Amino acid sequence: MQDQTHLLIIDDDAMIRLLVVRALQAVGLQSIEAGSGEEGLRMLAQHGASAILLDVVMPNGMDGFDTCAALRQLPDGQHIPVLMMTGLEDLDSINRAFEAGATDFITKPVNIALLGHRVRYMLRASHTTRRLLESEQRLHHMAYFDNLTNLPNRQFFREHLHIMIALAKRQERKLAVLFLDLDGFKRINDTLGHHVGDLVLQETGKRLQKSLRASDLLMRPGKDEISLARLGGDEFTVLLSTIERNEDAATVAERIRLNLMRPFIFEDQELYMATSIGIAIFPDDGTEEEALLKNADLAMYHAKRGGGNRYQYFSTNMTELALRRLSLENNLHRAIERNELALHYQPILNIKTGKFSGVEALLRWNSEELGCISPAEFIPLAEETGIIISIGEWVLRQACIQAVSWLKQGISLTHMAVNVSSIQFLNKGFSTLVASILAETQLNPQLLELELTESTLIFDEGAILIILQSLNALGIKLAIDDFGTGYSSLSRLKNFPINRLKIDQSFVRDIEEGAENAAIVVAIIAMAESMKMNVTAEGVETAAQLNFLKDKRCHEIQGYLLSRPLPATKAEIFLKNQS
Repeated sequence: MQDQTHLLIIDDDAMIRLLVVRALQAVGLQSIEAGSGEEGLRMLAQHGASAILLDVVMPNGMDGFDTCAALRQLPDGQHIPVLMMTGLEDLDSINRAFEAGATDFITKPVNIALLGHRVRYMLRASHTTRRLLESEQRLHHMAYFDNLTNLPNRQFFREHLHIMIALAKRQERKLAVLFLDLDGFKRINDTLGHHVGDLVLQETGKRLQKSLRASDLLMRPGKDEISLARLGGDEFTVLLSTIERNEDAATVAERIRLNLMRPFIFEDQELYMATSIGIAIFPDDGTEEEALLKNADLAMYHAKRGGGNRYQYFSTNMTELALRRLSLENNLHRAIERNELALHYQPILNIKTGKFSGVEALLRWNSEELGCISPAEFIPLAEETGIIISIGEWVLRQACIQAVSWLKQGISLTHMAVNVSSIQFLNKGFSTLVASILAETQLNPQLLELELTESTLIFDEGAILIILQSLNALGIKLAIDDFGTGYSSLSRLKNFPINRLKIDQSFVRDIEEGAENAAIVVAIIAMAESMKMNVTAEGVETAAQLNFLKDKRCHEIQGYLLSRPLPATKAEIFLKNQS
């Protein structure tokens, strides 16, 4: 209905209508007329009105009470002021007028001289009321909706979940909470900027809405039945208010996962996202909103720790694992100052010369409180919490100091290999930090080799290339660790200044018997050779593996066949004995 500035007069008496029209004209108001309730409703639907003057007693067809009640059911009909004109002065009639939806009433015979002023006052009051209502609606939206995605926010979701749990308890039915977190979203903000990050979040919200079909929601129709919310950052929640089986939640989670895997295209950039999804079921995993949200969050965390891009149901042992994680995180924050971290070094053999050419520095943590912690457990935690930035700096400095110490003792060393987390690599100023540590320790840059994982290279080629080129300009060697397990392609790899590929041990392990793994290793060596890169095979444990690699012209190997990773003092003895 269009917003209008004229008034609608509904009265079956033509003389009354004429008098009212003139009274309104006298105060600058225009009007249209209808002789019955039915005609008035048609004219309102066609032309709209700023206000309505409505006669109560209309013998033919609808009376004023029925007409007023009917117009309140029309779109936008709730907010139009209605002045009812009535010769009925009894209290019941007045009550009926207000119950039907009248804004005000005036008795007949109408005081024509005052009518125009009465209507103008009603219009002003209605305008003020409308502005207050709109202001209240804006405040409500700000309090309960996310301004970036326009989805309900955490507060709205929690209140809605509380209501739906109460209904589920009464009706003895199940519901499911899905907790979603985008994998690798921080990397987008860090490398492409928050503008692109915001676009990803907005598109994620749209895709989630499309993923939630009516058959998934199984809710009563109504505007308050919200099933999707953005909790903040890259965290979203979905409420399935009625499910027959626990497995129904997995159907929705899988649809969401696949939908979010489709490429995001912004400003000619193609980004690939994935999501980790945790699922908690009422009443199995909690009977209150706090417990369900916490357990769905825990399940999401385990999905992410399992490699991401998957969904995970909550299980009771996750609570114990969460306490373990909290204890690890608290101790990891103090590991450097407590001198609990140490580097072990695994020797690397040059197959052609038969001499040990370098070592790989590997981080170890022996916690005073928790004992020896596996790198597979604490490294991912350090990355998730950001502690890897400070730990990575400590590792790089200690490895450079150790390399200089060994060189001064006459130990031959062509490269000191140091693993670099993608979080550390993409952190602002990484190249500057490396240059500073090299200057501080006086290590020849050509002896330092930084190992990156393939996953570091798949993100934004332009940003990655700038960092790699700045490191290459320092004279540092660059290697791809665990090659073959990630997502690199030859077309992308050739764009980067990479010196070495390290074949993942999973391919080396069955190299003598597994034709497929053998073919992969041969292909990697041939590819590296064509691109003038060296190749190191990791995890070599048998002489047969060594002979195979030597026959295929692999450059270097490391693994238990030669030596386990050794503490600095033992590694020093080992290297001296080999020289």
